[in-house]
Amino acid sequence: MSKLLSRDEIERITDCVQGAAQCKVLTDNKILFIKDRNGLPHVTWEALHNPIHLRSNEKLAHNVEPSFDWMD
Repeated sequence: MSKLLSRDEIERITDCVQGAAQCKVLTDNKILFIKDRNGLPHVTWEALHNPIHLRSNEKLAHNVEPSFDWMD
């Protein structure tokens, strides 16, 4: 199984056919992607399931500081 979304999957989640429009939707939703030399976005499943705004928002982070109390 590929870790990258297929062209059809990117079209389906963005509801756009053109690469520039797909990039705009992904950017607006803070989903990381890379463009190939044709300007088409390539997205991993990890980037789709873990957008940037959830990564950096500490209010939404779980277990930011691990507890090692059990080691005492």
